[in-house]
Amino acid sequence: MPDDPIRFDLVTAPWIPVRMLDGRACELGLRDTLTRAHEIAGLNIEFPTQEPPLLRLLLAVCYRALQGPADDGEWDELWRAPRLPESAVTAYLDHWRHRFELFDSEAPFFQSPQLEPSGQGGITTAARLISHAPSANGIPLFNPLTDNMDLTLRPAEAALWCVERHAWGTASDKTGAKGNPRLKAGKDAPQVGHVAWIGFTAPVGRTLRETLLLNLVPWSRNNLLRCGPDDLPAWERPPTGPTREERPPDGVCDLYTWQGRRIRLYPERRGSMEVVASVLVCAGDDVQHDAVRATDPHTGWVSKREKDGALTFSPLRARPGQQVWRGLGPLLALEEDRRRAGVLSWLAAIEDRGVEHVSLLVTATTFGSMSSKIEDMLSDSLDTPVTVLRSGDLAAYTVASDAVLLAEMAAKALWNVADGPFLQLDREKGRYTIPEGKLDQAKKAREVIGESLFACLDAPFRRFLSALGSERDLTEARMRWVAVVREQAVLVAGRDVAQWAAAETFTGALAEDRFRRELAKASKQFCPTDHEEG
Repeated sequence: MPDDPIRFDLVTAPWIPVRMLDGRACELGLRDTLTRAHEIAGLNIEFPTQEPPLLRLLLAVCYRALQGPADDGEWDELWRAPRLPESAVTAYLDHWRHRFELFDSEAPFFQSPQLEPSGQGGITTAARLISHAPSANGIPLFNPLTDNMDLTLRPAEAALWCVERHAWGTASDKTGAKGNPRLKAGKDAPQVGHVAWIGFTAPVGRTLRETLLLNLVPWSRNNLLRCGPDDLPAWERPPTGPTREERPPDGVCDLYTWQGRRIRLYPERRGSMEVVASVLVCAGDDVQHDAVRATDPHTGWVSKREKDGALTFSPLRARPGQQVWRGLGPLLALEEDRRRAGVLSWLAAIEDRGVEHVSLLVTATTFGSMSSKIEDMLSDSLDTPVTVLRSGDLAAYTVASDAVLLAEMAAKALWNVADGPFLQLDREKGRYTIPEGKLDQAKKAREVIGESLFACLDAPFRRFLSALGSERDLTEARMRWVAVVREQAVLVAGRDVAQWAAAETFTGALAEDRFRRELAKASKQFCPTDHEEG
């Protein structure tokens, strides 16, 4: 007698990692996650690439289950209620429960049921499902995971990685799907996953319920997103086959559950355990990029006039490798050539609902080797007062963005200190300069000393930004910040000066003097009422 088929019902089976308000970490099914969202502090994600697509999946369920919010009034009712409407959520998930079965033979969740490789070698170990796992011939140092490791995943883990892969897939997902007419030499090259392309910004509230509602922009706000009754998520559409297309998204539910890959999981029993040991990952649908700007509320945009006069738009991404607040100006995007993420404009519109502070979750990725692997990743949260998001009153925003600029100017002033050991007298010019042969060394020293300052300012800036929401006198706020920057910059300079050799004393003194004069100039520019000399 054959074994019973392996089942994993995502509606009730625990698979979503959460942290409750009392601090307990656990996994919940989709229904409990939403109906108990008021008891949950937030998602408890180990791998940062999983959080944005999982949050967007939950939002798609909310939009469909609630059939809205259609307008600000409906949103207000949801915000005032102590919990999400349990009956609506339960009824919706019960209706579509058959599409949330992870291993269903006809319509497995987020998969193509009859997917087969066009040739040999397409079915690999489950490690292939993990987007940050490099291929075996491109293993970065200290990464213990490669896509040919004999890795097995629990069904809950496989579900998370399946959701993640559609959003963050790399260009290495070239395995040809049998029946795909676009194959060339048995391969097909996809886009990188949509969330990986745009970067991601989302407000996070005090509970998961608040987080969902802060991102649940009403349909009527069609200048911020596109959504409505005809916007269907993946589970309300026919299961995908091997063919794929490039098309515009129908709305956020379509985009939030975009099938960016063709995936098939192969579950098996190993003793008493049910695991996913093998997977097939192929290219999926490509998002029509020029249509996303009117749909996706989780990214901002910057415009650029090309030489032929055409206006092009690119996603405003944070920069991996630096603290997220250093990109605060582009993130908030209040300049003429920029458009900020729709959720941030929505936050500014609901400030009078008692939303004073949010934590902004920001993720961004850089890819290496022809986008075939994730090279660097930023995932950070920034506690932000909603006052800095006001477009009608830029006072707090201006102070915040100017504070970032002061930190950058102080870092550049410190470059003079880094230059000290490399300065030599140029007798023809009659001044001290860095010889060409030492420019690379000096550049590296500048980077090091600048990053040292930014590291020292990280925690102070976060406190400074958070306090702006309750700040009555912004001039005093400027004075406090300029004092912090000056103090930290002088400390960093002092540590560097202490390492100079005796022979570098004279050039070092010149460098330190230049640093102090530039720091004083930057301080005066940021806070004209500050009278302390550099």
